[in-house]
Amino acid sequence: MTYLQFHLFFLLPPLLALLLWARPRPPRLWAYLLMPLIALAYTTPWDNYLVWKGVWGYPEGRVLFRIGYVPFEEYLFFLLQPLLTGALLLRLAGKPPPPGPGMARVVGGGTWLLVTAWGVLLVALGGGYLYLGLILAYFAPVFLLQWAFGGDLLLAWRKPLLLGVMLPTLYLWGLDHTAIAREGIWWISETYTLGIRVWGLPLEEMAFFLLTNLAVVQGLLLAWHPEALRRLR
Repeated sequence: MTYLQFHLFFLLPPLLALLLWARPRPPRLWAYLLMPLIALAYTTPWDNYLVWKGVWGYPEGRVLFRIGYVPFEEYLFFLLQPLLTGALLLRLAGKPPPPGPGMARVVGGGTWLLVTAWGVLLVALGGGYLYLGLILAYFAPVFLLQWAFGGDLLLAWRKPLLLGVMLPTLYLWGLDHTAIAREGIWWISETYTLGIRVWGLPLEEMAFFLLTNLAVVQGLLLAWHPEALRRLR
């Protein structure tokens, strides 16, 4: 199976089904359509560095062409994952709840600040810590900003937050295992990973999909909350 076929079989059908189920309306549609573009812009330099470094790669014959170091299909994935995760959240989110306790902004922001520092430390250590460190150091600052700005809103919206993150994450974990172990569409370097596997999936890959989905879900929930828009103004 090629990387493009992977998209056609495993990502596009559930995406279309979720969109038909969710029936997105204009008030929330703008953020839903903007999120994939933000994900593409933010993730592109990080992913190019990982492929250049040899943290992960793609066998010849499985991709169409490359832009920089990254295959065209990987850029498609940057767009499709937020669309898939966001389509489910469109159905789950419901009516915005009133803000939770304001202390959530301090505690949440402080927690993600510590995770950011941990990620930087792992990157500095290098070797088997590098991939996990790059994930934490690159994505944890996003969560720091999200929680410092609207942690009380995210805490109040915790049910769609949890379901909106975990359901697509579980699905993508299964797809990642299929792509690596069964189809060989991409590979993960043993040199830059800890060697810890859960259900045959590298720990770092599990962290990657969990945190990228968390970024999408939290970003959309904040964009959809009237109180967040009032704070921006």
